[in-house]
Amino acid sequence: MAALEKIRKKAVVLTIVIGLGLLAFIVEDGVRAVESLFNDNTAAKVGGDKIDIMEFQKREQELAAQNQNQNNQEDQAVRQQQLLDEMVFEKLLEQEYDKVGIDVTDSELSNALTGKNPSQAAMQFARQIGAETPAQAYDFIFNPAKYGIQDAQVAELRANWVKMQDDVLKQLKMQKLSMLVAGAIQANDLDRQQMAEDGETTCYINFVKKDYSTLADSKFPVSDSELKAEYDKEKQLFTMDEETRAIHYIAVNVEPSQSDVAKANALVNKAYNNLVAYNGIDSIRTMSELRTDSVKASLSQITDNAVRDFVKGASVGSVYKADPQDKNYHLVKVLKIESSLDSVNVASVAVQGNKKLQDSVLNMLNSGKTLAEVAKVKGVKTQDAEWQQIANAPDSLKTKIANAGAGYVVLQSSAEGAYLCKVVEKKAPKTFYTLADVSFQSYASQKTIDNITNKLQNFLNKNKTVEAFEKNAAKAGYQAIEAEITPSTPQIGYNPQFGGGIKDSRKAIKWAFDNKPGAVSTIFSDNKDVLIVVALDNVYKGEYFPVDYPAVKDYLTAKVRNSKKGDALMKQFSGKAKDLNSYAKLFGTAVDTTQVIFAQDGINKIDNSEMGLIGRMSVAKPGQLQGPWKGNSAIYVYQATRQERSKRVPSKDELNMQFARTRGGYVVANAQVMYRILSKAAGVKKNIIKFY
Repeated sequence: MAALEKIRKKAVVLTIVIGLGLLAFIVEDGVRAVESLFNDNTAAKVGGDKIDIMEFQKREQELAAQNQNQNNQEDQAVRQQQLLDEMVFEKLLEQEYDKVGIDVTDSELSNALTGKNPSQAAMQFARQIGAETPAQAYDFIFNPAKYGIQDAQVAELRANWVKMQDDVLKQLKMQKLSMLVAGAIQANDLDRQQMAEDGETTCYINFVKKDYSTLADSKFPVSDSELKAEYDKEKQLFTMDEETRAIHYIAVNVEPSQSDVAKANALVNKAYNNLVAYNGIDSIRTMSELRTDSVKASLSQITDNAVRDFVKGASVGSVYKADPQDKNYHLVKVLKIESSLDSVNVASVAVQGNKKLQDSVLNMLNSGKTLAEVAKVKGVKTQDAEWQQIANAPDSLKTKIANAGAGYVVLQSSAEGAYLCKVVEKKAPKTFYTLADVSFQSYASQKTIDNITNKLQNFLNKNKTVEAFEKNAAKAGYQAIEAEITPSTPQIGYNPQFGGGIKDSRKAIKWAFDNKPGAVSTIFSDNKDVLIVVALDNVYKGEYFPVDYPAVKDYLTAKVRNSKKGDALMKQFSGKAKDLNSYAKLFGTAVDTTQVIFAQDGINKIDNSEMGLIGRMSVAKPGQLQGPWKGNSAIYVYQATRQERSKRVPSKDELNMQFARTRGGYVVANAQVMYRILSKAAGVKKNIIKFY
């Protein structure tokens, strides 16, 4: 019985343990399900569509590989942001194509690829693979057996063709949309009449003004309620496309110390002395810090003016040392000077086949057969005469070309094929210089890096708050730079129009979006040339920037204050004089002149914000004193002296072009404006900050 009771008790315990295990499993599984339900793998949302992060990463990898092949050193974050913008635009366009029914037929696409007037992209593709036309390139890629080529040998070309075809398809759709938009916004008779009238009269104006800046700001305080009232009236000006974070950052350049520079100078001086003292470049091969390349070039091919001037008068063994530029050192040694055949005009024939076929083709060519006739032979490709540069070709090939007679000769041959050529013309030999190009870039030593890092870390240890960070930066020898970032900002300090940000600073941006206002970051050193620290000042979310957003507050404060100044000046001067000279005396200024055309973009000497004033000036009757007029930046008194109507009447075509350029197709039917309009309408949310 006792044994049974023990078993019974253990069974209860076992049941509880199993139950807890099942409960843990169920809870964990439930958590995973919830995480899966809410897990967002979206790089961007475009209206009702999304760009999946996997799709984005695939495109990004392709682009990265392409840039690597082109030796493009662009910052990965900049490339990613540009790609995301491109993919967002593609989505926006696809949505718009569906809405308005834009499509491209198979016939239209075929004509753009292989028709009589192929697209520039198709022509460029054909030239890159050595085809005369896109149609010939297509035939070679998709009918390789016809040319004795295996499918596997053209697989990559076929994939590239398909990609190019997709690009051309997108271009055709975009052209149709642009034409549709441009065609929908055309000038009518009233538009043309208005534009003609707006530009036909020039009004000559004498005026005086009293600037609001002449009054002290302190005498015109602006209350929070006044700011809020003005904000409510102009709220639509302050829309916010993305969450914005205000930061201050310190960027410290990691520069070589004086000691590092001295060591670099000593190394380069030693290399220079060795190059001068010994033949060739063996004397510097053990200096692993140096990079040495061999270059063969004519004088015209040397782009560095100083090096070209040196080489021009140099002899073999001469050495040139440039002054250091931005931590870069440069040495050049002349290793060889020779006269060599450079440019030759040659017709060429490639033969894929055995020795018998090679001899047959050579006999055909030298017996008078044309290239077109020979090209009909299977396995033969021909190229009409074209100029080639052969200075860097192997000496054996140059010798054959130099000694070639009037007929075709075998330039290269094997059991599987041969390359034949005929020299049509040779240019005179040129002088070529074989140069050893030696370069060295000095970097901060580890000791220097440690010193710079430790100094910055000491500053952070003593200034752990945003207020202290910004207040004490200058005292410590740093500059706390104010900036704003969004999830789409690829680099700290980046300007969408001009670039210029700090490379490899995306992690610092992500830190700012993962923290709360008041936080101060650790040191970011992904960019080996710059150390970055960030203080997060504020976070702005929502559809509009708030009234206390610095730029908004400054704008509203200036506007409300100027309005108060205008009221004060109007009260002070209205009706106090009867002519311009008297008002000029009251204002403490002189009478000025300008010319006003209503349709003109900018009026000389009149602030661009004074559109109401400009409109009134453009129709002012000569001789009548007008004002004072309360403007946005000053009060004005003016008088028209005369009006002059243009004798030339613009043609209908000119007015249509003016309409298109100022408010029609030229304005709307371009990619940047379309992106802005479509993204606003669809609602775009970029989420790349979550992943990078």
